Amino acid sequence: MPALLGLFSVCLLVITGSLYHPRLLSDEVENEEVQSRIKEQESKYKLEMERLQKEVDEKNDPEQEMKVSTLVKAENSTQIDWNTWNILLMVTILFLELWRQDTWPHTPQDYNSEEEEEGEKENEFPQRIYSNILNIPDKCVLDQFYNVCIQNVSQEPMQTCEFVESFVDNLLEACRNICQWDSELILEDCVGIGSQFEKWGCKTPSVYDILVPIFLQDGYCFKPEICCCDLPPDKQSYGRIVMVTPGSADLGCLCKSTELEGDVLCLIHSKRFEADVRANCLASIVCSEWYLDYKKVLKWFRVALAKSWNNVCHKYDFDLSFHNITGCCGLKVQYQSGRNIYIKAFPAVRLKDSDVYLVSSFPDYTKNTVPSTTYWHISCAVCEYRFLKIMAKSVPKNSCHLKCLQILIFLTEKLRSSPDQRNILGSYFFKTVLMHLLLSQPYSNWHECHLEYRLRDILKYLGKCLDEKRLSRFMIGNQTFPKQMGIPEMLLYAEPINLFRSFVTERDTYGQALMEYQKILRDMGPLMMECIKDNTVS
Repeated sequence: MPALLGLFSVCLLVITGSLYHPRLLSDEVENEEVQSRIKEQESKYKLEMERLQKEVDEKNDPEQEMKVSTLVKAENSTQIDWNTWNILLMVTILFLELWRQDTWPHTPQDYNSEEEEEGEKENEFPQRIYSNILNIPDKCVLDQFYNVCIQNVSQEPMQTCEFVESFVDNLLEACRNICQWDSELILEDCVGIGSQFEKWGCKTPSVYDILVPIFLQDGYCFKPEICCCDLPPDKQSYGRIVMVTPGSADLGCLCKSTELEGDVLCLIHSKRFEADVRANCLASIVCSEWYLDYKKVLKWFRVALAKSWNNVCHKYDFDLSFHNITGCCGLKVQYQSGRNIYIKAFPAVRLKDSDVYLVSSFPDYTKNTVPSTTYWHISCAVCEYRFLKIMAKSVPKNSCHLKCLQILIFLTEKLRSSPDQRNILGSYFFKTVLMHLLLSQPYSNWHECHLEYRLRDILKYLGKCLDEKRLSRFMIGNQTFPKQMGIPEMLLYAEPINLFRSFVTERDTYGQALMEYQKILRDMGPLMMECIKDNTVS
């Protein structure tokens, strides 16, 4: 038993000694004190070993057996008491050392040089760059830049939006009169969307975007298919549109009746044949395998608008020319004074009774290619227009939210490498960031006196999204909107769509987006001063 206690004491001593190793000691522990304790323990165990050896030597003496046994019992009792206190002391020391290492603060040393730290900062773009190197001028420069370069130069008269909608509606009315007798495809009144109607347009020349809803008559209808499971994740912004023909199933039931006479059966078969011929004819014009084909629809749409203009051109004192633009029909109004108005008309199909449309294309959206011509883009542009109108009534009267958008888009256009190059960071990305921030901040923060800080917030948010390669579409998958916004529940509860998804797989595209972002941060201030100087001199 004493040997076991001694062995246990030795183990505790080894553990305590390892904790007090020079590499683990703090500055508060003295080396001399540790050495003295170790020497003291060594002397005790040396004496104990000598005593045990003497006990073995005297074990064979029968005369002293009784005396030895008595002495051994007494010594064992004393030794047990001593070892017990020794173990308690060791456990106490061990506990105090563990408590000290767990509770006392440690200050890790930084061995990196200043050059290494600067290199790490450069490698962490955009995490640190967008938060530390925002070269945003003060409010006086921002106000001067906005008044001189944006408000007084690129703003169209407010009445132009009303004229564009009125003129396009007149064209569509003439088109309805032409198509009423030879087609089931009908055009509704147009809906203005985009920057000019939302009052943040600053591009030159100004372009007015118009949605033209289409529908079918005489029992035909369109059935949109969105959020399809067969679409890949990067194409969830698209849907297909099936053309549904009149109820042929009902006619089939009548033909099976044995009570009908021969003349009635012939009449039914002739009506079915006529309906099938009309359906096949219409499908061949605008469909591919009974799915609405946006290229065929655009072709029909452009021809219909050209015919309608020929019938109403005598009412206007300007010329109208048509241009084939990807995904839409381009119109150019030319006055004799030299003023031009550019219009983009997008054919669209309404999603049920909502304000969400499936359109042939969408301006400034994404670089992704469409899967095929039977896939239409899901557009919430009308809902976004309504949201910005509601926000304009909620924020202070002199709000800076649209000014922020105009300034950033104006700068991105000026910073393009060439006029023909398309920016990866288009205006729709900045608009999406702005709408996210409008919901996340108090309305009072958007007063015009906070213009500098709100610009900083937009750029920081965009930098964070670029870092994470994720920017969610504002309307889809956002359950905070009420039903009055005109968004179907299937879209409110859908999986959020990532506008930056292509950055994950397309490294070149992502690299160009980062370069554009860094260019804005670096050249914002000097470019503003240069634009102010040029416009003031001219």
